[in-house]
Amino acid sequence: MSREMPLGFVVTSYNILPYIDRCLDSLAACVRPGDRVVLVDDGSSDGSAERIAERAAAGLGAGVTVTPVLFGTNTIGGVGIAGNTGMAEVLADPALAGLFFVDGDDWLEAPGFHACRAAFERSGADILIGNYAEYDEAKDSHRRPADAARWARVPALRRGGTGEAARDLALAMIAVPWRKFYRSDFLRRHGLRFPEGRFFFEDNPFHWAVCLKAESIAFHDALLCQHRINRPGQTMASTGAELAAFFDHYRTIRGLLPTGDETARAGTALDWLLNNMAWHVERLAPSAYWAYAGRAAQVLAEVPEPVWQAAAERFASTQIGAVAGALRRGDVPGVVAVWAASRTQSLLSGVQSHLRRLETALADQGQRTGALERQMRIGQEIARYAALRDLPMPDLPPALPASLLPEMAPEMAGEDGDAGPLQS
Repeated sequence: MSREMPLGFVVTSYNILPYIDRCLDSLAACVRPGDRVVLVDDGSSDGSAERIAERAAAGLGAGVTVTPVLFGTNTIGGVGIAGNTGMAEVLADPALAGLFFVDGDDWLEAPGFHACRAAFERSGADILIGNYAEYDEAKDSHRRPADAARWARVPALRRGGTGEAARDLALAMIAVPWRKFYRSDFLRRHGLRFPEGRFFFEDNPFHWAVCLKAESIAFHDALLCQHRINRPGQTMASTGAELAAFFDHYRTIRGLLPTGDETARAGTALDWLLNNMAWHVERLAPSAYWAYAGRAAQVLAEVPEPVWQAAAERFASTQIGAVAGALRRGDVPGVVAVWAASRTQSLLSGVQSHLRRLETALADQGQRTGALERQMRIGQEIARYAALRDLPMPDLPPALPASLLPEMAPEMAGEDGDAGPLQS
């Protein structure tokens, strides 16, 4: 039998003033009396902190405690320090049975959130993973996340799947923290926290630590939030050497695995790294090629041979499989050369495409110009005709006197009275 569990919500923000009101409005539709909201601003400089303070003072609903935590100065790294600060606030409150993270530029979908919360309360699980959608701000469109197809594996788990099968599925899901409900005593018992340092994407090792420690994992396929992507200043828009942090996170994840685990779980960790590398190389800036490739070569060379061979077979038909294989062999210059050539080709293709569009536009413009010139000539001819038509007719010359006609007749007429040739 389920019981209501008061939740602690941790909302993290950094320079998201255009989005924070929508986030908090959606949160107000999801909280219940007894819940607590901790608003952590990581030193925003755009007015986000001031707006958060105003919203905290106004409250988010009856019986809901709102605690603003405003750093004043931006901390190193990504969400790690802010997330840990908010989590510490929640876990210090014994009345809060669960925890839920909210990204300050996202918004919650109340029906799906309530459905996931009810499923979490019924399950008794350490964590529950819900579903979400991505909102592409640049395109003003919504789409399903890349792991959407993996939800098809959930019914089999409910028909008698093992705890390890649920763990494997959880590890295969996208690692974001704001799709999960966490039981507070579970987090306290294992001392789970985000790693902190001069790096981003800290949610990945946190996800692995949580999933590996959880004794029970539940899933509920309901859309609980909209995750905003492709907005200015977003971490996921990174194109530089900061993406190399994934190699440090991979090492951290490997350290979480049981000693000697060189089988499926280690393979899942390597798959995680290679899948992330696949999108890294598509957006990596040229200035980051050498640093990223060098770090990749170093870490991939550490992968035990049995784990690597199994992954090489799984990724044999993919571009990232070939790239990772070359980096593992130490061919950093070759990989960088391929990336540079590919970028040059992409730029040339873009220029050629632009020129083709320009040629088409000029041809269309030429056709329109020719038609306009023809219309102008026709108009000019019509105008000339109208002008000539309106000119006054000249007066006719006066008739000659009849007395002059006989004298002119011999000069103007031939012998037979017809006009003849002129005589010299």
